[in-house]
Amino acid sequence: MPDALSKTVPVWCCVINRALFPDNPSFHTLFVPPHVVSNTEKSQMEARLPEFVGSLGALNLNFASLRHHLTKPLRPMWITQEDDVLADPVRQVAEDFYPVVCCTSSRRVAGTGVEISEGGYIQGAGDDTENWALGLTAPVFWDNADQLLSTPEANLPGLIQDLLMTAVPQCDALAVKQVLSHLSVGSLAASHCLPSGACVISLGPKVTDQNSWAKSPLLMEVGLGKSKAGSRALRDALPHICEFASRYLTVTTSPVKSFAILCETGKDLSIGVALALSCWCSSLSGETRTASQQSFTKSGIRMRLGQIMTAMPDANPSRATLQSVNSFLMDWRK
Repeated sequence: MPDALSKTVPVWCCVINRALFPDNPSFHTLFVPPHVVSNTEKSQMEARLPEFVGSLGALNLNFASLRHHLTKPLRPMWITQEDDVLADPVRQVAEDFYPVVCCTSSRRVAGTGVEISEGGYIQGAGDDTENWALGLTAPVFWDNADQLLSTPEANLPGLIQDLLMTAVPQCDALAVKQVLSHLSVGSLAASHCLPSGACVISLGPKVTDQNSWAKSPLLMEVGLGKSKAGSRALRDALPHICEFASRYLTVTTSPVKSFAILCETGKDLSIGVALALSCWCSSLSGETRTASQQSFTKSGIRMRLGQIMTAMPDANPSRATLQSVNSFLMDWRK
């Protein structure tokens, strides 16, 4: 079982329970899979819980609003290939808890201590979908599940590419999402349903020369590249993006000034740029920060990220993207 399911999810469930229900100690228990996490590891995790609760509280999130949605504590549960799902253990606790069901398709491989065994089976190899899903999304899969499951594996890459090309983007709340005041993010496919009059910053998967990025005072098309390469290239692109945004805020005479930031998924690079702009611009109504203003701090950046993630829980900025943003904001004076 990957650490994400056996340790990270249980820790987060416990931290959220303690933050939302501080006066109810019966909700504060840390639950971990007993056959995966030892008592020693559990004790070490419990020792750090107060620190994690304090870090979450420092983000100044709207816990009162969250309590309207989470009226009961979270409780992680685990389903593996060895479990009898027909026994339905979830129902036994659903009345008192919100079950967070952690499913893993991995099976236990006894052996040599190395990750690869039994003819090439690699535990945890399915964790990073960007490495094997070929861009397939959950909606596209479920819309075409029968066809995908009946197609020979060798033909799947071509089929997935065809399905993605013919998928019709829906202009709904998930296509372009406002994450902060006057600042929205979305996918490149949602470019047809942007806020009226917004300054658009489009982050493309094909690398382009930075001299060609500024198309007009209201449009910047930044070619960064795909996946981790694009996330790393973001570090050097952010000074140009923030300079472009500052010119827009300073020069435009529109009474309402807003940004729409697009990337392939609408959940990674666009979130990083939104975070950088929200920190860089002291106000998205026209006032921009200057060199004489206070430098950024990690806690301040983390607080802005918390606000964005609260507004868009399905955002998924990669570690490389966030590292680029932190590097730019913390080192911008150098």
